[in-house]
Amino acid sequence: MDDETAVGAVLVATQLKRFREVCEVAGPIEPRFEGATKHVLLADDRAFLFPRNHTIVGQLKRECDVYATVDHPLVSKLLGRWDDPAISPYPFFAVARLRGTVLGDLSPEQLPALAGQLGSALAVCHDISLERVPRRLWANAWSEPPTAPPTAADCYSPLRELAGYSPFRDLADAERFVPLSELGGAERLVEAVAPSAGPAARTTLLEALEAVDLMDPVLAHSDLYERHLLLDESGTLNGILDWGFGGVLSPLVDFTCSQWDSASWAAERSYGDLRRHLWTAYAEHRAVPLPSWEQIHLALTTFDIVALAPETKTHYYWQKSAEWQAARRAAARDCLQVLLE
Repeated sequence: MDDETAVGAVLVATQLKRFREVCEVAGPIEPRFEGATKHVLLADDRAFLFPRNHTIVGQLKRECDVYATVDHPLVSKLLGRWDDPAISPYPFFAVARLRGTVLGDLSPEQLPALAGQLGSALAVCHDISLERVPRRLWANAWSEPPTAPPTAADCYSPLRELAGYSPFRDLADAERFVPLSELGGAERLVEAVAPSAGPAARTTLLEALEAVDLMDPVLAHSDLYERHLLLDESGTLNGILDWGFGGVLSPLVDFTCSQWDSASWAAERSYGDLRRHLWTAYAEHRAVPLPSWEQIHLALTTFDIVALAPETKTHYYWQKSAEWQAARRAAARDCLQVLLE
């Protein structure tokens, strides 16, 4: 099927005619239907985003709020919005088109450079003042935004989610995101992953978890993985796509890497390499003090051990096989033992 015919899945002939007139699109249109939440029509210089159905409108508005807020060459800029029933029953948007191809499987040789480029770009995005961020983005995509911008004490954090969804707390409290120290969550996480650790090792791990928990919230992507990254012909990062789950969250959400494909994890020369390259470049380019890589490594290793436990109820790693999860959890346990020696 040619592109012009395929466009008919989004816009019938009369809608397409008006779309070209209103949006001033004269040239070829390339349809992209791979996304779970939207149809994309690519013109020469713009990408037009159409929600798949009425349930996605709010999420697409969130995504476009990000594009209106972030000023970075790897993130599309919002160029326009239309509410025109003669074109679409839902509002649709135009953003600047980024060129490139979606990242495939990472090789061990590619991993350091690409992770470094992504970490550097995230640092700039995370440094955006929260005063510029619309209220709709003050929470994650499935929560109502608070009345004031979230702080380090009450923003969404993967560690706090585990404190809620792991066996350590009643599920009824799962949405109560408060500091790990108030929950007693840091101590419980330590007990879960290192029950026989000595006093010095427990103190090191507790301090790392609490330092990471106290990071100030940022405008985060929170759904990073290969299909959301565009590379140019040289293999250089040229775009970070699909910010529909973006929000003011703990920076840690962009470093769990739980959505990355198993093949990319396999490109690590040792457990934690992907995150290490991401964090090292990120910390170098952030404008605020941050926990050390050693503390981040301890926290994310703890995260893996708890998130991958069969009894833990969480969305993290849900697409991975039971065999992969067990192997990854075992690698995390081995790593933690070495880190705490």
